[in-house]
Amino acid sequence: MITLGTLELGPLPRIAAPLSDTDVTAHAELVRCYADIAELRIDQFRQHDPAYAVEICRKARDLGLPMLATVRAHDEGGTLALTDAQRLALFEAVMPLVNGVDIELRAAICEPVLDLAHRQQKLAIVSHHDFAATPSDADLAALFDGAALAEAEVVKIVTHAADAGDTDRLLGFLRARRERGVIVIAMGAQGVASRVFFPLFGSLITYGFVAAAMAPGQLPLAELHAELRRFSPGFAAAHPG
Repeated sequence: MITLGTLELGPLPRIAAPLSDTDVTAHAELVRCYADIAELRIDQFRQHDPAYAVEICRKARDLGLPMLATVRAHDEGGTLALTDAQRLALFEAVMPLVNGVDIELRAAICEPVLDLAHRQQKLAIVSHHDFAATPSDADLAALFDGAALAEAEVVKIVTHAADAGDTDRLLGFLRARRERGVIVIAMGAQGVASRVFFPLFGSLITYGFVAAAMAPGQLPLAELHAELRRFSPGFAAAHPG
């Protein structure tokens, strides 16, 4: 069983709300109402010193939700080109306050962040984001194998879908590997449906924005919640009204 804090991942779709520092307070009620998980996008914060990140994490605890933290690398969608030393210091600072972290497979700091997460018994997600294309099936398999070797609890693969065929290939990739613990998302207009339907086929977490999309094709949080209630009876039963 894969858990984030006390929240079990897998039996039902789970929605994470990616949050900047301003989102934590400005949209708190929206997040409490529609999200299962608060994802702190520390790269989106106005300041990037560890003390400030810790301050925001403490405020985010008031949301009452399990918390993920990431300091997204610039070449995989992060806001700023922070150095590896800066990113590692931020992960080290917030790790005791969150329930899990997301670190890129190809990041130089992947191994130390995973080691830190495991020592503190936090959920570790190892991820890969491709904003240009969906790799070939062989390259997707190689990415998965590399991520699995990293010994993270969850493997996250997010790619740009140029057409419906890319989204269909990603669905096949998900269905073949969902027993391992995966998050699979197709970005862009052709991949919007993946954010609603892939969780019904085993993708552990989907992401909805509260103020502005942080990735191409992200749906507003309340809209994503409504769509999952529409198509998942289990989700609707767990989230009445």
